Amino acid sequence: MTTWGGKLDDVDEEQLRQQLRTKTDAKAIKRLTSALLYRQGKSLAEIEQLLGFPEQTVYDWLETVAEREPTALGDLPRPSQSTRLTDDQWTELTATPPASPSEAGYDQPTWTPALVREYIAETFDVNIRWYTCIVS
Repeated sequence: MTTWGGKLDDVDEEQLRQQLRTKTDAKAIKRLTSALLYRQGKSLAEIEQLLGFPEQTVYDWLETVAEREPTALGDLPRPSQSTRLTDDQWTELTATPPASPSEAGYDQPTWTPALVREYIAETFDVNIRWYTCIVS
């Protein structure tokens, strides 16, 4: 961990202000606001008190500001993996499901929600939530 006060020594405060005036991304605004307060001498605890975000979150935001260009402080794009089976995938899954995990190549005696989720992810490249695999 960098010593207090030195984390943003290489970041231009005026550039942070300019970016804050133009940003519309909520995450970027939070990061810029935290960085400006920090550059003005506020501690992580004081920033937490002022903004209501945990110190660790503020610290992480300061890390982001220190590592990236001020013009790129929003969230990084995330890979777009589907979270739902298509109708065709559902039909394929339910038409002839493997009777046991061993038939599908797993070394497990029975299907569990986590194992069904893994099977769907590997077979269809769909990352569903675990609780959608529970049948009552």
